[in-house]
Amino acid sequence: MSAPLRLRPLSALPADLARFRRGGAIGLPERRVAASTVSRVRRGGDTAVLADVRRFDRRQATRAELLADRPAIRRAARRCPPELARALEQAHARIRSFHLRQRPRTVRSADARGSIELVPTPLDRVGALVPRGARSYPSTALMTGVPARVAGVRDLVFASPLPANGGLDPALAYALTLVDADALYRAGGAAAVAALAYGTALVERVDKIVGPGNAFTAAAKWLVSADVGVDALQGPSELIVVASSGTSPELLALELLAQAEHGSGAFAALVSDNGTLLRSLGAALVRPAAAAQGGVGRVALYRAADLSSAARATDIAAPEHVLLAGQAAARLAPAIRHAGALFVGERSAVPFGDYVAGSNHSLPTGGTARWASALRVEDYIRWTSRVALRGDLRTLVRAGAAIARHEEMAFHAASLEARR
Repeated sequence: MSAPLRLRPLSALPADLARFRRGGAIGLPERRVAASTVSRVRRGGDTAVLADVRRFDRRQATRAELLADRPAIRRAARRCPPELARALEQAHARIRSFHLRQRPRTVRSADARGSIELVPTPLDRVGALVPRGARSYPSTALMTGVPARVAGVRDLVFASPLPANGGLDPALAYALTLVDADALYRAGGAAAVAALAYGTALVERVDKIVGPGNAFTAAAKWLVSADVGVDALQGPSELIVVASSGTSPELLALELLAQAEHGSGAFAALVSDNGTLLRSLGAALVRPAAAAQGGVGRVALYRAADLSSAARATDIAAPEHVLLAGQAAARLAPAIRHAGALFVGERSAVPFGDYVAGSNHSLPTGGTARWASALRVEDYIRWTSRVALRGDLRTLVRAGAAIARHEEMAFHAASLEARR
């Protein structure tokens, strides 16, 4: 981005996005590597995990470093700078307040023949993944841990890569104390997924694995999903901004670059019908881009004939994040049905959702927002039907037995008829 970005027609967006997504969150090479890792961890347990940690994270890692228990987490948390601790507390409070409103309730129907209930029960044990870049991501610990505790999950264990220095980031540790984590397994990627799914000497197997990671993490989650619950197969991060006149090019440039900051795989696009805004934005992107560190994702600008067509194209794309910037764009919010999270108005920057808005930042990617949702309390709940019949059941017996005999289930019919 050393020169102003070239404007592209809106018609180019679907093909550009398809190339970015490359057929989904995981490809065949990632599946092969993940399959090998999962197999090794199932056979070798912590020893196999340790070999991966030494290869990818910390060459001198020891088995003792693989697990941080509650006391170790608390000790590290005490070193969290006070200002950062207060920020994490504020984020935790807002996330918890919003997720408390999501608590499910028993559904009940009753008549003279008895009652039927659909009863929510929290999962017993959950494993939450917290990826690591140059630093740890305490925000992800909050986003995965808060809804688990609100749901009533009994045991909550986290997994995050061991840093090269073998330390435990005080900010991550503080976030873990806020969600009352039981332990931190210090490994990442496919090895961590396999350890959580099948258990090792150091970590008991879980009922469900939640949280983001790289393509190998997603591939491993896909591979173990027959044996353990998983939340989603997240791919690279995505944002589409629909902007109308009157918005600040400088603010929008920062919004796009913030999304691209997620890494070289990220996709950040802006669509507008205002040529002046697009040209100003193309120039504004040059200055902050020079200050960006590390690999940044793709940033693209698209010219639409009108805002309605921009909204239609965005809804079809079903991206992870959508920002509607400007008064005219904000009025299009009802037209966006398919998005992991929708941010309405120029002041509703997407990074608020990453940290302190209170909504969950673990979102569907790769177009899966057509059917998938943000991580929520219900993801930590299973539902059980509870049926208690009584009284005169003759009409139910006749109807049930007639269906059973049509399906050639003679003993089903006989069991019902014995309850006349």
